[in-house]
Amino acid sequence: MQTQQMRHVAALIEHKSLARAARVLGISQPALSKSLRRLEAHLGVQLFERTARGVVATEFGRELAQHARAIAIEMTEAERAVRAIRDGREGRIAIGSAPSVIASVLPIATARLLAGNDDLKVTVVGGLHDRLFEWLRAGEIDAVLSNLVDQPGNSDLVEERLFVDRVVVACLPGHPLRQRRAPPPAELARYRWVLPATSIVTRQHLEQCVVAAGLEPPRIAIETNALAFMRAMLLETDCLGYLPSVTLEPGRECAGVVPAGISWLDWNRPVGLTLRRRSVLSPACRRLIDELRKVCAALPVPSRAPTPLRGGRAPVPRRSADRDGLV
Repeated sequence: MQTQQMRHVAALIEHKSLARAARVLGISQPALSKSLRRLEAHLGVQLFERTARGVVATEFGRELAQHARAIAIEMTEAERAVRAIRDGREGRIAIGSAPSVIASVLPIATARLLAGNDDLKVTVVGGLHDRLFEWLRAGEIDAVLSNLVDQPGNSDLVEERLFVDRVVVACLPGHPLRQRRAPPPAELARYRWVLPATSIVTRQHLEQCVVAAGLEPPRIAIETNALAFMRAMLLETDCLGYLPSVTLEPGRECAGVVPAGISWLDWNRPVGLTLRRRSVLSPACRRLIDELRKVCAALPVPSRAPTPLRGGRAPVPRRSADRDGLV
């Protein structure tokens, strides 16, 4: 099998049409058909069925496509890295970030990188962990900047902790809890909560701490993954939230919401980079990561100095991976 045949299979799977796939690949339709026939003859199986609407992968085709996509992704990344090395200061960087950190350290590091580098292009996309990791594995982005999640020891991803962010109980400025110097834990039972889905690591941590204190689990008034809606509801009600303190700063997503002062529920969570274990980063991307390390190293307490890239488990108090991590 040839590497270009893997590209052809991946294109056919994606476009489901010989004509469209050939156009995307920049070859003629007869050339693509010939390549496919040779590959099927080599394997001794039929990879695609021709229909009136295009081509449909057989079971053999679907199985091969899984490997073809991986090969095509690695080829694309290798070509991009070589071009970046060849062009020196030119290059492309694509990074994904969770909503709670996208407007904190990343803009500072990116601005430093772009200073004097007119030919660099940086693409930043925001999203939840499930989508960010999907894009990362597909090679659509180079790195993910977010709170670190529980990766299995044999994961295809590696992590680097950059800093520690504090998650706090949050509420509106005039909330009754803020009128008391040290409200007892049982006082929390009087109020309902605005929290993200149960799959989110911050909610899991909160529920574990509350139950460990001998209290009933938080009573949910609203469940939402939208930070803007959380902010609006916390400011309109006496409900409580559980949010990274960075999101409460002026100009941030939950500005106006304040810490409730429930110090025993404060949580210092690790935030950092997640990369593909076998990724080949361009020089420009490595420079952006270096700038991120410098910015994070200068952050105040409870932030900490970076730790090296590693695989395996991040220091998050739970057993399953956070698939939808909002914050």
